[in-house]
Formats: sequence, structure tokens, C-alpha cells
Amino acid sequence: MQFAICIIASGRTMALIFTLSHMFSSVTSTAAPEDIPSGSALHHTAFGDSGKQFSDDAPDSYAYINVTYKTEIGWIWEQSEAGRYGGGNIGPAFGYLVHVSSEANPHDHTGCQLPFKSTRSDRRLPRGEPWIALIKRGRCNFEIKVENAYRSNASGVLVYNDRDSTSLDKMKLSTDSGSVYFVSGNISAIFTYKLKGEQLAKLLENDSEVLVHITVASRSTVRNATINRTSVLFVSITFIVLMIISLAWLVFYYVQRFRYIHAKDRLSVSSFMLFYYFNLSYILLSYLLVSYLKQYYLF
Repeated sequence: MQFAICIIASGRTMALIFTLSHMFSSVTSTAAPEDIPSGSALHHTAFGDSGKQFSDDAPDSYAYINVTYKTEIGWIWEQSEAGRYGGGNIGPAFGYLVHVSSEANPHDHTGCQLPFKSTRSDRRLPRGEPWIALIKRGRCNFEIKVENAYRSNASGVLVYNDRDSTSLDKMKLSTDSGSVYFVSGNISAIFTYKLKGEQLAKLLENDSEVLVHITVASRSTVRNATINRTSVLFVSITFIVLMIISLAWLVFYYVQRFRYIHAKDRLSVSSFMLFYYFNLSYILLSYLLVSYLKQYYLF
């Protein structure tokens, strides 16, 4: 009887661990609105209304942003791994940094409308020299921003977020060579944080010259998944309820068992092992749940 109870308990514990692991691993993040062409849905490889193909299984590549600028004490060089490559060309880019704006609205830095102008006092783009377009996220999708920068002869594109975030989104750029938007294969496009973009824009004030060199930092074939908080809450509540029910059953069982043992005045070694097994199982499951919650900043 005790052996059968151990087998049942072991099966329940393993099933619960498998369920938790499966639910946590199956929840992935959804793309930002700018990433998705109208009427399309992305899942591994997806197609928009125009038949453009997007690859979501390509290795995630991150970038070093090397910045050189002049101050009163001399030239300053800074490096930070604060960029993430979008689809298309993954390689270095070098040039003078230009915070672009539209011709009609000098305060529009989204890069959605041609022709591009600079935020410098003369509003001119560099001629005959490589330059990096600093563009703000928003208003249009990433493909249009990259295409406009490419048409303006930029050597690279640095898109900064328009919202505070601790993670870097991967820009969805067409990998279909037949698409009119397929310029991402000819130019490196990097996404960076809002704070980083604003810092770079501030360095460009008063017509200051800023040199940017973008290099590949690291690659990862693991897809960046952001856990869904609603699913975590559901799994957590379910786990707690199951644990309470099982614990209540366990207490009842051992109260009856200890009464029987006391009446017979003997100690059952198998009962002690069963009690130890249940406690170890709950400690393991509790640790697993807390680890997942901590990993995804729910504490």
C-alpha cells in the first residue's frame, strides 16, 4: 500500500513539473506594432499582405556602439553593448552621426518622410562622407525608416526606442529579395534604448561632431521570450491551490498514520520515507516556481 502511494505521489509530482515547464517555455513575446505589416501575423516565418517574408528564426545579433566625440578636455571614446541588429545585413557600420528630421517638421525625427534633413544649423546631410542615421521609433514601420535612410545614402541606421524599456526589440525587416523594401541586405540597421538615443542626440547639440562605429558583439540562437504575466499568475494560483489540497491530504493521512503507530507502539520506516519524499517534492516545486518568477521580474 505504501509503495503504491509513493508511485502515485511520484507520478503527480513529475506531471506537475512537466506541466509547469511546458507552460513557461511555450509563452513567447508578440511583435511590436511597427514590426507587423498590416493584416499579417508572424509565427516563425510569416508573410504580410504584400507577400514579404520575415524570418524569426535567424540568430539574434547584438551590437557594440562605439562613440567618439570631442569635449573641452579632448576626444572621448565610449563603448556599450546597447544595440540589437534587425533582419538583413549584420555587419559593421561607420560614419558621422546625424540626428535626422523631416524637411517639413524639424522636430520630427521618426524618419518616415523624405527628404531627410539634419538637426545641424545648416540642416545639411554629410556629402562625400559616411554617416549613420539616428532615427526615433514611431509613426511608421521599421522597413520604411531603413529604406528612407538607404535612399538618403546613409551607411547605417540606428533606431532608438520612443518608450522606456529594459529589453531590445528585434526590428522585423523583409528578407525577400523581390520586395521593394529589401534594402536591409545592403545596410546595417540597429535598434537601441531610448536613453541611449537621447544621449547621442544630446551630444549632437551645438553642431558637435560625433563619430559612431557599430560592430557585432555577440550572437545567440535562443529566441528572446518574454513570459506572459497572466499565464504566470494562472500557473502560480493553480500550483498554490494544488499544494494546499495535497498538504491538507498529507496532514490528514499522517495524523491517522501516527495514531495507528502510537496505538501499535511502533515506528514505520516506510512512512518516514514517504513523509520525507513529499516534503522534498514540495521544496523542489516551490524553488522551481520562485526561480521562474524571479527570472521574469515578478518580484
